[in-house]
Amino acid sequence: MKKTNSQNIWLKRQKKDIFIKLSKAKGYRSRAAYKLLEINQKFKIINNKSKVIDLGASPGGWTQVVAELQNNKNEIIAIDKKPMDQIVNCKFIYDDIANFLKTNESLQTNYFDVILSDMAANSSGHRFTDQINAEKIYYLAQEFALKYLAPKGNFVCKFFRNSLEKNIVQEIKKNFNIVKTYKPNSSRKDSKEIYLIAIGFNNLHKY
Repeated sequence: MKKTNSQNIWLKRQKKDIFIKLSKAKGYRSRAAYKLLEINQKFKIINNKSKVIDLGASPGGWTQVVAELQNNKNEIIAIDKKPMDQIVNCKFIYDDIANFLKTNESLQTNYFDVILSDMAANSSGHRFTDQINAEKIYYLAQEFALKYLAPKGNFVCKFFRNSLEKNIVQEIKKNFNIVKTYKPNSSRKDSKEIYLIAIGFNNLHKY
């Protein structure tokens, strides 16, 4: 079957992408691993004792980085509605985040030092619909973080630049000592994705 022009452009970009080459060489499951490595190098979000949960973890690039940073010594919890191959010391929960928040009480008393989310909705090709879906995913991750973070915990979450960016940042500042936005070098230049870095949770589960 003949490839479309958009498919050819995508393939050409994949071949030129240095972070895809690096991730393959290092054995990371996705190029997104380098985004978390950059974030952690700059903001020191994760240490070797951090209790970490990775939302929307599949295929596991971020979970691999956490395991590497902690020398595979701590259990990591990863949640996704897509399957994920096993990673050493990772407990994988096969579930949708929205459903988990509604029905699961297994983490009720387990507060985490770090909650990560690199979740993104599949593109529909319709800008307004994609924006709504991206906002829904961000607020799901935020709800999860405010429910399960330990005092002084850290939250890292992808969202996309739009008219609500200022509101999102101002809202989360009410719950954390430090809030920054950051676009890693490994994030594609033409992508509107950006990462919210929230450090020092101080809400104490009043949410």
